[in-house]
Amino acid sequence: MRRIRPVWLAAALVTTIALTAGTVSATTSSGHSGHSGHSGGVPTPESVIGWKPCADRKMATSEQIAGYFHKLDDSSDRIKVVNIGRSSEGRPMLMALISSEENLKSKNLQRYKDISRTLATSGHLSKAKADKLADEGKSVAWVDFGIHSNETASSQTAPLFAQRLVTGESKEMRRVRDDVITIVVPDMNPDGTTMIADWYNDHVGTKYEWTNPPDLWNKYAGHDNNRDWYMFNLPESRNIARQLYQEWFPQLIHNIHQTADFPARITVPPFKDPVNPNIPAEVTRGVNLVGDAMTRRLDSEGKTGALSRATYDMWWNGGMRSAPYYHNMVGILTETAHGWPSPATYDPKDFPATFANGESTKTPSIFYPSPWKGGEWHLRDSCEYMSSASMAMLGEASQKRADWLRGMNRMGEQAVKAGAKETYVVPADQIDLPTAVKMVNVLRTGGVEVERATKPFSAGKRTYPAGSFVIRGAQTFRPYLHDLLNPQHYPDRRQYPGGPPEPPYDITGWTLPMQMGVKVDKYETRVQAVTKTIARATVAAGSVSNKAVLALDPRVNNSALAVNHLLAAGAAVSRSTAPVTTDAGKRPAGTFLVSANGDVRKKAATQARQLGLNLAGVDKVPDTARKLTAPRIGLYSRWGGAISEQDRATGGAWGDGGNMDEGWTRYTLEQYGFNQDKLTDQKVRAGDLKKHYDVIVLPDATYAAMRDGQKPGSMPQKYTGGMTKEGVANLKEFVKQGGTLVTLNNAEELARKGLGVPVKDVTEGKKESDFFAPGTLLNMKFDPTQPIAWGLPEQGVGFFANSPAFEAAAGADSVQTVASYPGEKLLASGWILGEKTLYNRSAAVDAKLGDGHAVLLGFRPQNRGQTYGTYKLLFNSLYLGGMNK
Repeated sequence: MRRIRPVWLAAALVTTIALTAGTVSATTSSGHSGHSGHSGGVPTPESVIGWKPCADRKMATSEQIAGYFHKLDDSSDRIKVVNIGRSSEGRPMLMALISSEENLKSKNLQRYKDISRTLATSGHLSKAKADKLADEGKSVAWVDFGIHSNETASSQTAPLFAQRLVTGESKEMRRVRDDVITIVVPDMNPDGTTMIADWYNDHVGTKYEWTNPPDLWNKYAGHDNNRDWYMFNLPESRNIARQLYQEWFPQLIHNIHQTADFPARITVPPFKDPVNPNIPAEVTRGVNLVGDAMTRRLDSEGKTGALSRATYDMWWNGGMRSAPYYHNMVGILTETAHGWPSPATYDPKDFPATFANGESTKTPSIFYPSPWKGGEWHLRDSCEYMSSASMAMLGEASQKRADWLRGMNRMGEQAVKAGAKETYVVPADQIDLPTAVKMVNVLRTGGVEVERATKPFSAGKRTYPAGSFVIRGAQTFRPYLHDLLNPQHYPDRRQYPGGPPEPPYDITGWTLPMQMGVKVDKYETRVQAVTKTIARATVAAGSVSNKAVLALDPRVNNSALAVNHLLAAGAAVSRSTAPVTTDAGKRPAGTFLVSANGDVRKKAATQARQLGLNLAGVDKVPDTARKLTAPRIGLYSRWGGAISEQDRATGGAWGDGGNMDEGWTRYTLEQYGFNQDKLTDQKVRAGDLKKHYDVIVLPDATYAAMRDGQKPGSMPQKYTGGMTKEGVANLKEFVKQGGTLVTLNNAEELARKGLGVPVKDVTEGKKESDFFAPGTLLNMKFDPTQPIAWGLPEQGVGFFANSPAFEAAAGADSVQTVASYPGEKLLASGWILGEKTLYNRSAAVDAKLGDGHAVLLGFRPQNRGQTYGTYKLLFNSLYLGGMNK
């Protein structure tokens, strides 16, 4: 097709963020030199990186992007670059503060930061005081790039955007610098940016130019790094949360993504329903207002193809743009088209007739008034759309500066009033207190205020010991607190009356106490207690019995971590097969028994002190106990990276390389001291697996994906082919020889269809209009007499996401139910359609096969490193392999 002149070239003549070329002198709004001692002026990105960012077939690494930001900082007083922490692989994460020279003077900057914090966190200011601070303050606006590394335009835009913001001399740009402190995070995932850039630069010009690396581009999470914003497992998430909820408290946030709903060029707010009722109305109004400002600006610059009211709702709490909603912040998500450095041409005849919402892709509509007509598209086009959308937000931040500041304070005041008679108590006398402490620290990372009782106190009908945590509803971030500690009730939305469900964007239920197995008591009154405010919760040092054998409680997650450390140190460890009586009372079946000889007692005491464990004692190990050795674990990791024809045709982000559930499983096991080996397709195909492993874990994946892998020719040869039928046969032989195979969620299909485990999935073949549960917390029953469920309560909650449920074949005595769904009241938090499908069905089974076991955990017991309440199912499955030797 005829090449269409990219609209950014024409827009540059009129837009207020005109391109700069060569070396530019930074000047203040009064025309004076912007940085004394830098006579050479401000460098352009190309003078540092080697090419202008967003050029065709070029991709800068995170190191190159960081290098430019440091050079920009060296040359101008309009930017301050701060190192805010390290990534998962140890790379520095940078944050740039961009504003006028006057605003960035240390004394002034601290004053504006204090104002933002005060207005965000104080719910008791007088109107006069709040108005005065809002008038004096500067709005704080956040723009982040590169969270999803395979959405490459995002990170590549950051140097250009920062240069323009620092050097631009239009009236608007001066006003933005005067009124706004813009926080720019140039790379939210520096590890992934460098991985993607290195892969692309190695393969550009080859048949693999349009592929991703075959492994996860975040050490643990891959694309799920944007699913960690209330749990904060990843160091990247914690680094950002500290700036959002403890340091700067921005009023406006732009979280930049790719790709748009094809063939739109950018998807922006307003979003579609539903809206979570815990989100303040002013936040929703602000999201809509900024989204409309973005689309108006894009159209005024000739940038057609902006779409609203599509795909993304305002329900879920776990995303980078959505978690801030519950902190009274206006979070903006944009999804811009074409996420790859290689250009492409899009022919209108290949466009789908409608978007997913039924609106035409070619005819103007209310939420798509200027359809894109197709043609050639370059990464630079995507970068310019991102820049324009960000500048639209900054324009609103400037024009309504005091309104945003005052609005955030007003929402905080409303939150304090709404929670005046609300108190949550986390008892210190619950069995797994260390996990409760972890939950409290999750809340603290998200900015929730927490107190700890220094004396016993009473509430309701019970007395709580000192050390219990008290969390008041009367705080400015109550929407966040209330949302995380209470069940979600997602509305039943249908595509049409009586039709299939309208799928939510992400999960529908995430209540933290349910996920983590933590006891939290809620009172609709202000509980009176002697407390002190804490910055971070800690576990009290545990105790150690003087008996010859130490007993570690299997109901406490940290016991697994301690046991793994002790096994690594050579300790003799067993597990009881029945309840045992200790010098501190009865402990259930599965109790870990450690012979405390020599240095073992000292090592056990260290674990007790550090992990908050009370180690009871018995005189000797019962004869019925089973010896435990450290299991040799193979964690299956399949390759990704290839793209589908549909993705290629629509400019998608080309998949995720690797398996996110594998990454989260690896993360969880590392946190609890389980050593593991990366089990690749090549190793599975090679066979002789029992020689190397006691346990093999298959993370969530389909049977076909594991067996067939990437198609030959779609990736370099060593990343193609899957485990093959021969590999499946090798897994079956591994189990028959005494190994333990553990399947997570849909990986059970391999055990059923490949190994012949005699169960069926009762959800298989169900229509979504009859059964649908895309991310829900469900009530479960556990059988703690079974080794896989040792340490679990008889009733709990599990995370179900389009998961299977089992029914054993008639006469299949080799199959034992470990966990099951009740016959009523199944929904705990979120939404499910057709829940009767699961009534009285098995959620997890342990099947004997030859001399070994196939353990089918029909959900994700370790989902995203969040579901602490069901970790024991996975841990016990691993230990089963260590008891089968």
